[in-house]
Amino acid sequence: MVLPAILNPFVEGAPAAVMTRIALDWIIDGTPLDELFDEVAEDQYTRELTLTHFVQVMLDVASGHRPSPRAAFLRRELPLVASLSAFYRKLNRMELALPEAIVRRTAARARQLIVAGGGLLPEPVEGYAVRILDGNVLTGVEHRIAPLRTTGSAGLPGRSLAVYEPASGLILDLILEEDAHCQERALVDRVEVRPGQLWVMDRNFCVRTLVFRIARREAFLLVRWHRSTLPFVPAGRLRARGRCATGEVFEQPIDVSDGEGGIHRLRRIVLKLDEPTRDGETEVVLVTNLPATVTALQCCEAYRDRWRIEGHYQALTDLLHCEVPGLGYPRAALFAFSMSAVAGNALAVLRGNLRVAHGPEVAAEVSDFALVDEVAEVYPGMMMAVPPARWPDLSRSRAATVSKLLNELAERVPVHRMSRCRRGPKKPRPRRSSGKRIHHVSNKKLLDRARGARAPARRGRTPTISTI
Repeated sequence: MVLPAILNPFVEGAPAAVMTRIALDWIIDGTPLDELFDEVAEDQYTRELTLTHFVQVMLDVASGHRPSPRAAFLRRELPLVASLSAFYRKLNRMELALPEAIVRRTAARARQLIVAGGGLLPEPVEGYAVRILDGNVLTGVEHRIAPLRTTGSAGLPGRSLAVYEPASGLILDLILEEDAHCQERALVDRVEVRPGQLWVMDRNFCVRTLVFRIARREAFLLVRWHRSTLPFVPAGRLRARGRCATGEVFEQPIDVSDGEGGIHRLRRIVLKLDEPTRDGETEVVLVTNLPATVTALQCCEAYRDRWRIEGHYQALTDLLHCEVPGLGYPRAALFAFSMSAVAGNALAVLRGNLRVAHGPEVAAEVSDFALVDEVAEVYPGMMMAVPPARWPDLSRSRAATVSKLLNELAERVPVHRMSRCRRGPKKPRPRRSSGKRIHHVSNKKLLDRARGARAPARRGRTPTISTI
């Protein structure tokens, strides 16, 4: 496919911005959002503002093109459609099933692009579709809504569970909850489990209801053991299985009751660490129902991959503005978070194209910050210079056609100037003085004191010489 000649300067100077536009065009415009609204919504209805308007506005905020929902709303000239107060009222009442469905369906289309372009990474455990389950609590917002104005406590607008696929780098599904104090375990019944999947989870999800539901669905689990929620009876000795990068590995068969009279045989894997964790723990205990063909060492390495979702959350927070401080109403804040997940999935598509064009090792060293910064800087001006009517309509094109175009554009991305900055080992935090608290200090005086320098003596005022 040949792009219009008017795009040539952007293809040469900022190919990542052009790739972002093409990926979002195929992912978002190819998803019938207004039909999805009619299918999913129960209480809300459409008048002037449609679901497409809300997705476009919040994606502008998540991608860094606009600093706030208000700025994006005005820039898109939506006051001609409805008032700003009507926009916020509808956003504050947005049913959570809608952003969940948007993330689920757009992620499926994003995955089609990655698969068609050949950008999938190998699974952490060969032969198993690995899914990482983790939770996230949105941070405190500004005290704009009336009930928050009389409290000094932070107002948390909600929490979420995310299903992350490490092979593609996509958040495939989100489970949203308005009550930020809700336990993560209370949401696990809404997690959809399919045969052949391998669920990698932290100890918060080590509960019998989820463990045995995964087993009944002919799926597999690799979860960090929680002492109080999954008691067991040893069914054999603890045997050494060798070393991994972080310590000695041991394995033991165990029997676990499902609470209904049934006994299930699982594997207990103990990693005795060379160095304790930040919490002072000297060993990590995992529980799995994987067959013996998957060794204990492979299980430990696969569990280390669980931290990839933490890095993904960090990118959503720092680069894609998943937390909008001005949105205090839970449904509005969670809708904004979901749109940042959609933007993060578009970024994962770009990363898949970079892996194909430059190789996995080079693509792994490309900075997310550099990619997002280039797109955020160029994208608004590009859309002014080349309005949507001048872009080719790719929403109905095949995934193979679009992914081929994206791979060709990825070859032009200057990865040599987008490398990550590797930081050294963290230094221990120095102890702060325990004397009387001073509300503010002068940085210059502190620096002079540290260097042992003395402040220069004050000189008398230079006499004024008058001329006649």
